[in-house]
Amino acid sequence: MRVETLVLTEYRSNCYIVESQGELAVIDPGEPSPLIAERVEALRGRVRWVILTHAHPDHVGGAPFCQARFGAPIALHPLDFELYSALLGPDAPRPDVELQEGTTLELGALKLEALHTPGHTPGHVVLLERQERLLFTGDLLFAGSIGRTDFPGGSDTEMRRSLERLVTLEGDWRIYPGHGPQTTLSHERWTNPFLLGLGP
Repeated sequence: MRVETLVLTEYRSNCYIVESQGELAVIDPGEPSPLIAERVEALRGRVRWVILTHAHPDHVGGAPFCQARFGAPIALHPLDFELYSALLGPDAPRPDVELQEGTTLELGALKLEALHTPGHTPGHVVLLERQERLLFTGDLLFAGSIGRTDFPGGSDTEMRRSLERLVTLEGDWRIYPGHGPQTTLSHERWTNPFLLGLGP
């Protein structure tokens, strides 16, 4: 298994390319960057999925490019379909996979499981890989911070519930956030001021 990070867009969004046994997933391609194609070609794998944690422009802007370039289906929670279409226009390819709670996308030896974690957007998801203990948290949780809730569709109440879901996961997990550096769930439980007091 391999995870590569590309920092894209003016908002410095993290795009992840995940590889397992020759299969690739592109997570949150924020813009149609040639860097994505270059890294995919260097890894010599087949792109099986284009996965969107949510439909804000700095996370979905490169989805049509990736689908056209690699022929891979786009996965997004249906509660963010309307936002996706509004941002990318009527000619953008419609997401192929409804990334509902519990949907699992197989990638080589990995199983990327969707947790529906609204708060930042109605259809925000976190991707969880239990064997490797990985979390791709999108704009739910960052190192030392959390995602905003003041955008249309955001909710402080739902954000709190979603964060509680992560805090109560057993053991430690490596976190790959939508912005900023990698961290761990254990570190965030003890140091992130937005998580203090959440969970048991």
